[in-house]
Amino acid sequence: MKKTIKKLLCLALCLTLTVTIFAGCSSKSSKIDFIYPFSGDITSFDPQIAKTADEFLLIENCFEGLVRVNDDGKVQAGVAKSWDISNDGKTYTFHLRQGAKWNVKSTSQSADNTELTKAQELMGESFNPDITANDFVFALQRACEKNTNAPLFSSISNIVNASKIHSGKLSSSKLGVKALDDYTLEIDLKSADDGFLNVLSTAVAMPCNKEYFNATKGRYGLGLDYTIFNGQFYVSNILEASYILKNNKQYVGDYKSAVTDITLKITDGTEDTAKNLKSGYYDAAYITGQEYDKLKGSDITAVSYTDATLAMILNKNNTIFANDKLRQAVCLSISDIDTKKYDYLSRANCFTPPSCVIGKDSANKAIGTTVYNQNINKAQELWKTGLNELGASQANFTVIATEEYKDIVKELVQGIQAGIGSISAYGNDDEHKISFSLKVNILSDSDYQTALSKGDYDIALYKFTATNQSPLDFLSTIINGNYIGTVPAAISALKRAQSGTAADLAVNAKQCEEAILADYSIKPVLYESSYYAEASGVKNVQFHPGSGRVSFVNATREAK
Repeated sequence: MKKTIKKLLCLALCLTLTVTIFAGCSSKSSKIDFIYPFSGDITSFDPQIAKTADEFLLIENCFEGLVRVNDDGKVQAGVAKSWDISNDGKTYTFHLRQGAKWNVKSTSQSADNTELTKAQELMGESFNPDITANDFVFALQRACEKNTNAPLFSSISNIVNASKIHSGKLSSSKLGVKALDDYTLEIDLKSADDGFLNVLSTAVAMPCNKEYFNATKGRYGLGLDYTIFNGQFYVSNILEASYILKNNKQYVGDYKSAVTDITLKITDGTEDTAKNLKSGYYDAAYITGQEYDKLKGSDITAVSYTDATLAMILNKNNTIFANDKLRQAVCLSISDIDTKKYDYLSRANCFTPPSCVIGKDSANKAIGTTVYNQNINKAQELWKTGLNELGASQANFTVIATEEYKDIVKELVQGIQAGIGSISAYGNDDEHKISFSLKVNILSDSDYQTALSKGDYDIALYKFTATNQSPLDFLSTIINGNYIGTVPAAISALKRAQSGTAADLAVNAKQCEEAILADYSIKPVLYESSYYAEASGVKNVQFHPGSGRVSFVNATREAK
């Protein structure tokens, strides 16, 4: 009996010690932190004007819209706990959860610690409003106003009167969005759009508190002193080499995160990301196709997506390329290369990459084929005709590309050399002689960018990357950029598309592409896939291909 009591006492003591030990280290073991590399390309925390992948990444984790989208593409509750869609698909009614808050109050505030947050200093200690339907009305109205210059405006242009507001014809108060009460929001569309709920999960549709926005006096989003967040995380600190995100304890939605800390490490692009993933230093990372090749055979998991289009740009400042027939001849000569030896490359059937979306389809599928194939015979005919018009005696081209594309660009120009490069004379009875030379210059990234900005090239292999899922935003980058000069037909086509309905988006986007390609100053040649990768033991980091959005809300990591 005494032995039994002793055994029981010993057991009790052991249990007590065990509980004490684990209680003592619970504060450490409860910390779940992730490290993710990014370039730190952030100018503002304002969701309505977000445009870079890094800004989208922050907004994905630090804001929550009406709805969320999971890994399977399923729409889930966000600030809205439920919603109804009218029979004609044009009216959406959202029922918001009560008690959803902005992260205004500090979790360390108490009777003993009365230090105010920056938001409370600006608005007053009692400022702690619910997130209401009016926050979404104001946010969407802002996004439609022309002076906001919202990069993702085209994605919400199907809301009633959005295009007229954006063009300055109507006041933003006429937008087809209204608060029926504090927790009921109604949105009217010009036409039914199966992809509209997905749009509402993106940056442009994040809420914005009007009272706080006005109090910042034009500084909204410009640093932590003028930003309030409502997502599962908030930006707690900005260091020289990183952004620190902390778990938002005031978040009351359905998808609370177990992750306590996220370190977004600023990189300069020179480090070996694949190596850091393998070692476990990075928990997840965005990597190129070439980097992914280094990880084959490892226990790194990756999700591929095709968000970039490689294109050959012709510099119209070159005398030869001032002639449209000669530009067309060069474009028709470019080789259609075999992509089987490149796992991350595929033939481009149109300009817009597959990561962009129209309705529920990838944009390139919805738009269809717009890119023309190589045609050497037609190229040679056009080359001779153009040379005759120009009276040229020589054609000298310098083609530039970066190191990662040196083999690809050499294959692409083989058709130019073998096609129009084989023509030595033109005109009646070939009385005019023409000398031809083509040189490929492989440059460092910095030298390449310098050459582009100075126009110090004749042909450049350039990578166009979609930073979101809007095909019109992608195409506007090309049309309004400095890549093809002024092409009136393309500008007109883009304006028609931006004021059109969702039902006409595929047709309008195709017309934009056809107008771009008809100028023959640029030819899309290949799609390039990139990868979002998770280190060994890391799971459930959610990637949104094409948008730059990376969510750590559901992320987990096995104990090391």
